[in-house]
Amino acid sequence: MIKESARVVAVEGDKVTVEAAIKSTCSSCQAQSDCGTGAISRALAPKTQRLTLSTPMTVKVGQNVTIGIPEAGVLSASAWLYLLPLISFIICFSLASYFLQQMNLTQELWGVLPSVVATVIVYKYIAKKLRRVESSKYQPVLLNTHFADNE
Repeated sequence: MIKESARVVAVEGDKVTVEAAIKSTCSSCQAQSDCGTGAISRALAPKTQRLTLSTPMTVKVGQNVTIGIPEAGVLSASAWLYLLPLISFIICFSLASYFLQQMNLTQELWGVLPSVVATVIVYKYIAKKLRRVESSKYQPVLLNTHFADNE
């Protein structure tokens, strides 16, 4: 279980909206002063993320809580969203290159266009499918509350 601290920002019945600070690994990197990626991520990335989850626990707005996301869900969603589009790009590029070569179009850039289109379609399909999945392995859960922070 991946654990993260968050603050409750809204409560509606058994639905709780929490806000967690997004942590970047750039702050611990030794090359952060020479790296453009770190500067861009600090400038453009949102500093917090909000999640709404169901919980039987009683919480109050402003209270600190610990949320958890099952590791199996993160790993499988990552594999679906990253590996499958990459594999589809490679396969589509190989097929396009083969068929385009049969048509005497030997420029490799011609194979990129159908490959990119196929990759975008596969990515959007997988993202849509993962959004519809109501599996517990993808849902964050409220693990515990920290009452001492508000007293």
